[in-house]
Amino acid sequence: MDDGDLPIFDRQAETMSDAERAAIQIRRLAAMAGRLLAAGGSQAERLRAAGVTHGREVTLDSLPGLPFTRKQDLWDGYPFGLLAVPRDEVVAVHGSSGTGGRPTLVSYTRGDLDLWSQMCARALAAAGATAASTVHNAYGYGLFTGGLGIHQGAIRLGATVVPVSGGMTARQLTLLQDLKPDILACTPSYAIRLGEAFAERGVKPGELSLRAGLFGAEPWSEPMRARIGDLLGLRALDIYGLSEVIGPGVAAECLVAADGLHVNEDHFLVEAIDPASGVRVPDGTPGELVFTTLTKQALPLLRYRTGDVAALRRGPCPCGRTLVKMTKVAGRTDDMLVIRGVNVYPAEVERVLLADGRMSPHYLLVVDARAAVKDLIVAVEPRTAAAAGSRQAGVSGSGQAAGSGPAGVSGSGHADLLAQELTRAIGEQLGLRARVRVLAAGTVPRTEVGKAVRVRTWTAGEPPLPGLDG
Repeated sequence: MDDGDLPIFDRQAETMSDAERAAIQIRRLAAMAGRLLAAGGSQAERLRAAGVTHGREVTLDSLPGLPFTRKQDLWDGYPFGLLAVPRDEVVAVHGSSGTGGRPTLVSYTRGDLDLWSQMCARALAAAGATAASTVHNAYGYGLFTGGLGIHQGAIRLGATVVPVSGGMTARQLTLLQDLKPDILACTPSYAIRLGEAFAERGVKPGELSLRAGLFGAEPWSEPMRARIGDLLGLRALDIYGLSEVIGPGVAAECLVAADGLHVNEDHFLVEAIDPASGVRVPDGTPGELVFTTLTKQALPLLRYRTGDVAALRRGPCPCGRTLVKMTKVAGRTDDMLVIRGVNVYPAEVERVLLADGRMSPHYLLVVDARAAVKDLIVAVEPRTAAAAGSRQAGVSGSGQAAGSGPAGVSGSGHADLLAQELTRAIGEQLGLRARVRVLAAGTVPRTEVGKAVRVRTWTAGEPPLPGLDG
């Protein structure tokens, strides 16, 4: 099957005209506002304070003037204070980590779970999955929405799902080779771990059955996409979601274009705003993503500020979908680093690092806050010979011969030179002065379960990693 002939899970919803979609959004937005008013609580109070007394008064044009909802509202309403349905209609609870060990909890009705499965089925179909597919699901299962979201989406699609969850990499490799799945779902950092583990075993990408992967839960760059593709021989695609909105499946890239994530805006109305002013930014301009959950039942949210930064782009896609696209998430508003007056997101540093084919995808940004003026230390590792040669035997991504040591790097003198080159590249491309440390392979901790840790703050005592205080 050609990529252009790939099926679309819900063709009518995903390919309708802008006018048709707007009509649906207007109707659903009014109904959602009405449910909030009927349920009472903080969101209803804000709507009334804004002069809204009936759901039909809320339109697409009036939406920018309505109040935002924030994560603090979920914490304030913990655990069930924001419910818009009777408690006995809640059939599942998911969540994410919160402050003080208290999670951000999100409730689901049966209807919400049905919606969620449809959204994840859309994402899998966009990645080329069909009822004949086998989906290797290495997202974690539990309160975190990743594992169960992809699981139920695969079942909804009619595919075979392998619920392996995260960790136990040796077992993952065995199942990937024996069951021959065509779709892989996990975090991008764990996809790198799997690819490197295959390389260490001498398994080449062409020997794997994987065709595409859905990688989310972490911001990741275009160079990371290329590296994952080199290691696993698949098309690396982004998937986006957050538990407060529904979980994974809010948006996903398609196999045909892979140039932005199709937002399921018939259910999740999306805006991009200036984080400081709260005013909408023009399409194509990065802003904080804001979602209104048009059809969620248990926990509908009006203009929920996600903290995720991306840009929106409208227009048809070669795959046939007409849904608005969002770029890959550049970072979170609360993850942005301010170093000597320069604002930078970790994913921007990652892009510079991985553009150099000699570097591995394993890195740690250490904010040195021991003095009044903060500095940034960029801890990186060179690519190992196995990883460098996994795509083309004996040749690294930068075209250098792969010997028994790190690809393209041998000896402290070469490491020092590489650090100087990367320091210069970061300065030229990001305007950021950083101290780069090229460490021995294996120094940066790997994450097999959950999200990769990319930033640490060093306030006193020993450095977070050996070799940073030189």
